Amino acid sequence: MYEIFSAVTLAGVLGAQAVLTLVLLKGDICPGQRGRLHKAFWFLVAGWAVTIPFSPFSALPFITLGIFSLRSKSGKTRQSGPVPLLHLSNGFGVLALLMSGVEQGLLPTLLMLSQVLLVGAITAHCLLVRARSRLQAFHRILPVIGVVAAMLTAVTLAVGSMMLEPDAANALVNSVLMSLGLALAGVLVWASHLLRQTTPHIAQLCVSLIVIGCASGVALSTMI
Repeated sequence: MYEIFSAVTLAGVLGAQAVLTLVLLKGDICPGQRGRLHKAFWFLVAGWAVTIPFSPFSALPFITLGIFSLRSKSGKTRQSGPVPLLHLSNGFGVLALLMSGVEQGLLPTLLMLSQVLLVGAITAHCLLVRARSRLQAFHRILPVIGVVAAMLTAVTLAVGSMMLEPDAANALVNSVLMSLGLALAGVLVWASHLLRQTTPHIAQLCVSLIVIGCASGVALSTMI
C-alpha cells in the first residue's frame, strides 16, 4: 500500500513542480503572487520527503528544492530565488521517476508518466488556487491536460491488459474499471467550474485531487 501511495505522490509532486516552475519563471505574476508561490513549493518538499523510502533518488530533489525554498522570499518579491537550484531539482525529480520505473518495467513506467500529467496537473491547480494565482489561462488549460492524461491512462491500462494471460486479465477487469470510473469522476469534478463558467474553488479541487489520487493508485496497483 505504501509503495502505491509513494508512486502516486512521486508522480503528482513531479508534475506539479514542473507546472509551478513554468508559472514562476514565465508567468506574468505580481510580487505578492510570487511570494505565495514560493510558499507553495514547501508542499512539494514535503511530498518528496514522503517518497524517499520508495525511491531513494527522491532525496536529491528533496534536498535541492528544500534549499531553493529556504533561500526564496515568502513575502512580496520580484526575485524568483536561486533558479539553477530549481532546475536542478526538476532534473533530479525526472531521474527519480526514471529510476523507480526501471525496476518496474516499460508499461508501469508509461503509466507513471501519464500520472505525472494527471495527478501533477490537479496538484498544481490546487496549489495555484491556494496561492491565489490570477493566471486565468491555467484554470482552463490544466483540466484539459487532465482529460488528455486520463485518456492516456485508459490506453495504457488497455494495452497492459492485452499483454496479460486471459485469466490474469480477467482478474484485473474490476480494478481497471474502478480506476477509469474514479478518473472520470475526478476529472468531471475538476472541470465543473468550466461548465458553470465560474472560478475554481479550493474545496472542489481538493475533492478532485483525492478522487484522482485514488484512481491513480488503483491503476498503478494493476501494473506494479
